[in-house]
Amino acid sequence: MAVRPVYSLRRRLVVMLIIAVAALWSLSAVVAFRIAHEEADELFDAQLMQVAETLLAIVAAGQAPQVAQEMAEHQHAYQLPVAFQALMHDNKGNWQLLVRSSEMPEWRVTREPGFEERELDGELWRFVTVDHGHSPYRVIVGQNHSARYRLAGEVALHLLLPILFGLPLIAVAIWAVVTRALRPVQAVATAVGGLDARRLVPVRVEGALPEEIAPLVSSLDALVSRVAEVLDHERRFTADAAHELRTPLAAVKIQAQVARRAVDDAGRRHALDQVLSGVERMTHLVEQLLTLARLDPEAQGVADVPVDLAEVAESVCSILTPQALRRDQSLELEPGGGLVVQGNRWWLEVLVRNLVDNALRYSLPGGRVLVQVDPQTATLRVADDGPGIALALRGQMLTRFARGAGNDADGCGLGLSIVARIVEIAGARLDLEAGLPRAGGAGLAVVVHFPERA
Repeated sequence: MAVRPVYSLRRRLVVMLIIAVAALWSLSAVVAFRIAHEEADELFDAQLMQVAETLLAIVAAGQAPQVAQEMAEHQHAYQLPVAFQALMHDNKGNWQLLVRSSEMPEWRVTREPGFEERELDGELWRFVTVDHGHSPYRVIVGQNHSARYRLAGEVALHLLLPILFGLPLIAVAIWAVVTRALRPVQAVATAVGGLDARRLVPVRVEGALPEEIAPLVSSLDALVSRVAEVLDHERRFTADAAHELRTPLAAVKIQAQVARRAVDDAGRRHALDQVLSGVERMTHLVEQLLTLARLDPEAQGVADVPVDLAEVAESVCSILTPQALRRDQSLELEPGGGLVVQGNRWWLEVLVRNLVDNALRYSLPGGRVLVQVDPQTATLRVADDGPGIALALRGQMLTRFARGAGNDADGCGLGLSIVARIVEIAGARLDLEAGLPRAGGAGLAVVVHFPERA
């Protein structure tokens, strides 16, 4: 038997939940970083503008030489270092550099007032250019973008640190929660593992079950119920079969002993005839038991192909005609046209043969058996003029080893049980009715109603 691969549902759930939480936290950190970066850009732009306006006021007041000293003294007050240029527009239309920080070149880095991003010495800078409205002065203030990114990275690191330290604690919490949530699964597994094969009962689990597990337990209970029913059915069948076989075996043994002790040929011949009769009855019983053994395990193979039931009935009647002639019985097949039903031909032959064989066995010598196939009503009717079955006893005649009261025919009581099983598998319906008239009453008629074809 191949080993089915297994995995831990608890471990898989914990790993997936931890990955999901970490992914969501990382996504949240990225979003927070982007938002923080945008807010920082606005804040730093405002800082650049403030510095530029301050420097412009100092330069316009004629104190340009003091700008470098002023910026050096107050650089620590700003969150990020800034670089600057102070320019003056002369009468010839040229811009003259008045003062600059060490990071700025001697040439003018921007052309127009406002914010602008440019590369300087291979690095990206953000500049703001401000002109004095009533004087020929201009101030350019810039910040290196790498400094902004560095600050944003520090913010992101501060956001991720709680995640890194909190993730193990979350993993432990998730493991505990998942373990507690999966307790009903373990309880169901324990209950199923404790079932006794000799005494199957529904799965018993204490407490309420989750909605996701309740259908599984219901399906298991239904399966256990069906298996228990089948096992009980098989136990009864085995017991009944053993009982039915014990009687003919005992009779055969007795007749064989009589034949061995017989002193004359006539007595020995009579005993041997009884032995053959008992063997024939046991052979019929074993054949019926084997047929039931094939029918019970699987309810398949009936609705397979279209089968002409009239043709099946004609074939069965031709096979059983010698049996009827030996008892001087009349076996008649009433022609009624073809009746095509969906089914397995072998099962349908077993059905018709059991009905006709039962009618011949339970009818008296010289009796009459009539087989009718009616395509108009989709029915098969097998009627005899035998002793019949009382109306009150007809319901139990479909069970195994059941015989009519006072009936001494050599049947084994399995024919109608086999027929009922095949009818059930085929989705048909079986009725027991009054049969052919006879002196003092009527025989038995078995009618099978097949489902009409679409």
